[in-house]
Amino acid sequence: MALNFDTSGQLKAPFGMKYDQQGRVIILARAHDTLVAGTPYRIKVDEYGYFTAAPAANQVDTYRVGIAKKAYVADAIAELVHGGPYSGMITVSLSVSVGHSFGITAGAVVDNTVDYDDAMDNSFGVCYTASSESTTQDVVMVPELMTAAS
Repeated sequence: MALNFDTSGQLKAPFGMKYDQQGRVIILARAHDTLVAGTPYRIKVDEYGYFTAAPAANQVDTYRVGIAKKAYVADAIAELVHGGPYSGMITVSLSVSVGHSFGITAGAVVDNTVDYDDAMDNSFGVCYTASSESTTQDVVMVPELMTAAS
């Protein structure tokens, strides 16, 4: 992957999305900080392309959600899974039923306790393996633009 810089030397992430070998939607984004593999992050955009941000409470801006495919250092161009299956998404301890949606509430990934509904403003994925008090979840990421997180 060729790295792009603007005239001031700022590293730029490419706009757009791509697919990986498993058919998942991938977004390339500038890491805002050290990223942990398997952790979901907000993906925002500025004049330099996509960049990551931590899940935050009471977000009222628009963003996407992606899971870091591996660990990345700050300012690296990271690959984040934005659409398709991901096994082992890191969360707080959750017990989730198949079909429930995952959202971001108060800065953390939560089980929305209802089946996926894209009308919920914080739903970004669907659980595909039931879990009981687990800190990792199997999710199918839904590649949508989020309008808020409560």
